[in-house]
Amino acid sequence: MKKLFAFFLFLSMAFLPFRTMAQWSDWSYGSNAPLEMKGKTVVGGHVSGGASGNCIYFTLSPQIGYRLSKGLEAGVRLGYSLQYYFDSYYGNCSVHHFSAGLYANYEIYRGIYLHVEDEESCLMTSEGFFSNPTAPQWYNSLFIGGGYRQYFSTTAYAYVSLLYNLSWDYTSDGWVNSPYSRPLLYRMGYCYGF
Repeated sequence: MKKLFAFFLFLSMAFLPFRTMAQWSDWSYGSNAPLEMKGKTVVGGHVSGGASGNCIYFTLSPQIGYRLSKGLEAGVRLGYSLQYYFDSYYGNCSVHHFSAGLYANYEIYRGIYLHVEDEESCLMTSEGFFSNPTAPQWYNSLFIGGGYRQYFSTTAYAYVSLLYNLSWDYTSDGWVNSPYSRPLLYRMGYCYGF
C-alpha cells in the first residue's frame, strides 16, 4: 500500500504541474528566459521530520526573499533542527542546530537555477531534552550549487536543490569542522510569491 501511495504521489508531482504551466499565456517554449512570476516577495521554506533507528529529528527552515530582477532573487533563510537520540546505556542526548544565512539564486533556464548561500550556525548538545545545553559551537558554511523549480502557477513553485559546503573540512584531530555530516546537502521546499 505504501509503494502504491508513493507511486501515485510521484505521478501527481511529475505530470500535474505541466498542465498548469501549459495554460500560461506568457510561457514561451522557444525562450530561454526565466518565468515571469507575479509580485516581488517570495516566502517559503521547508519542514521535515522523521525517525531513524534510535533517533528522531525535526527541521524547520523558513525563508523570505525579494526578486531583484527577472531571474535574480536574494533573501534570508532561518533554520532550527532538533535531533534526539535515545540510548539506555549512555543516556539520551539532544542536538539543537540554529542557523541564519543570506542567499542569492539566479534562474538560468526554465526552472534551473544557481544558488549561493552564506550561513552562520550554532550547535548545542545536551544530555537530556530538558537539561542545560553545552556551550554553543559556532560554524560558518558557504554553500554553492544549483537546483530546479517546478512551477505550479505564476505565484507558487516547489524546489529541489543540491548544495556543496565549501567550508566543510576535517580538523587536525580528525573531527568535522561543520554542523553537517557531509559536504553535500540537498533541500526540498515550497515557495509562494506575492
